[in-house]
Amino acid sequence: MRFLGPNACREALERGQVQTLRIAPQAWGRTAELRAAARERGVTVHQEPMESLDRRAAGQRHQGVLGEGEEVRLLPFEAFEQRTFSPRFLGLALDGITDPHNFGAILRSAAAAGVDGVIFPERRSAQVNETVMRASAGTAGRVPLVRVVNLGRALDEMKDLGVRLLGLDAGPEAANYLEEDFQGPCMLVLGSEGEGLHAKIRERCDRLLRIPMPGGTESLNVSAAAAVILFRALARRA
Repeated sequence: MRFLGPNACREALERGQVQTLRIAPQAWGRTAELRAAARERGVTVHQEPMESLDRRAAGQRHQGVLGEGEEVRLLPFEAFEQRTFSPRFLGLALDGITDPHNFGAILRSAAAAGVDGVIFPERRSAQVNETVMRASAGTAGRVPLVRVVNLGRALDEMKDLGVRLLGLDAGPEAANYLEEDFQGPCMLVLGSEGEGLHAKIRERCDRLLRIPMPGGTESLNVSAAAAVILFRALARRA
């Protein structure tokens, strides 16, 4: 796994995932603290030409700082299920979020909100890669990530454990999200910006919620919508 940019590298260092840190001469002076933290953890630090970092980053922005190391660890679904026994459980399920920038931005909000985990499917979904890590400002590794073969089956198991599934939807049958109390174990279910929730996922939701748009905009970007509903849930639970 490559970690692109100082923020992603700093976060990965704190998690012990970086094995090699490569820094361009142009960034050497402003990365003294990062280099010191890396050396304290026994991480090899190289000064490397910007052109070399460009090749390693395959054209993605890195700001002169690139880390290499372990993949982000995923949480087994069975371990994730144990978290649902808390009455304060709050999870996030992503249905068809294929844009890695949206995926990373959602994970950043999820990490900030302290969610108990994010479920996403193996297929029809972005996966945790360098672009996602950069879009999350490196925070993707802070939130438990659970990859499942079948999202619908995983949601069924959540329901069997007493978790309410609250789907975000723009349809007329969806209730105003401001009316939801978000109490008890909940999982927020988000679909792609273009298609929304797939029909079989929507049918599994105990309640559909919408974010009113008084300004006339049809919808929010899915990562913005995720931040809105996550922090509304936290406010109602406070």
